[in-house]
Amino acid sequence: MEVRVQLPRDQRERLSTLSRVTVRIPDGRFVPLGQVMNLDHRQGFEALRHADGKLAVEVTSALNTRVSTTDQIIESLQGGALPDIASRYNVRYSFEGRSADQRETIADMKTGLVVGIALMYVILVWVFASWSLPLIVMAIIPFALVGALLGHWVMGLQLTVLSLFGLFGLAGIVVNNAIILVSFYNQQREKGLGINEALNEAAVQRVRAVLLTSLTTIGGLLPLLFETSLQAQFLIPMATSIAFGLGLSTFLVLLIIPALLSWLEQFREWRGT
Repeated sequence: MEVRVQLPRDQRERLSTLSRVTVRIPDGRFVPLGQVMNLDHRQGFEALRHADGKLAVEVTSALNTRVSTTDQIIESLQGGALPDIASRYNVRYSFEGRSADQRETIADMKTGLVVGIALMYVILVWVFASWSLPLIVMAIIPFALVGALLGHWVMGLQLTVLSLFGLFGLAGIVVNNAIILVSFYNQQREKGLGINEALNEAAVQRVRAVLLTSLTTIGGLLPLLFETSLQAQFLIPMATSIAFGLGLSTFLVLLIIPALLSWLEQFREWRGT
């Protein structure tokens, strides 16, 4: 049976009543509470936060990016402190706020990546009227991603969500150089040139177009890469992904695409025999 003892309402609503509450001291006497302790008051909780219907406490902190990164801090907490606190005090923890937004963004980007690659392939199939040539064109994308990662290492940047956005844009840009090369190769083949002659003509005749397309884009991004203003710091990772990825793929497209085209033509001839 629950028994609750409380003061009258008019006394409960006065802070001075608390100092007059009597307590029993070790010798058996009753004295006012204000004589045996110092009373202080401060503002309490303005709101009680809940997560999934349960009472929750929000813990935030500022991060010095020169010392550590968000991922390193989260990994360190998950590896030691948080599991110990959860098992000792029977509580649950989760990373919310920007971490939750980042998880949702990455999940959406995974879906967008699949849809984007599929649409890109369908468009290239329609343009080239071939099932295999689009794969040759899209083969340059992984090499561009390597260039973007190297660019972050050179610039001393961490891979962020904005960097991933830059990788999406980079994937659509680098295929342009491959399309130029493959289209010119097809034209030379239609004129009756052999495989090696057509590849040589495509690499020699289109090198200027490939370089101009890439260098103009990289040149436009250079001022942003070396900008020191606070507003530009959010866009530098995206510009780094595009500039360095495009720079590496520009030279590789003149080597890798002709090699893949040669292998594809040899495979077609082998199947024909």
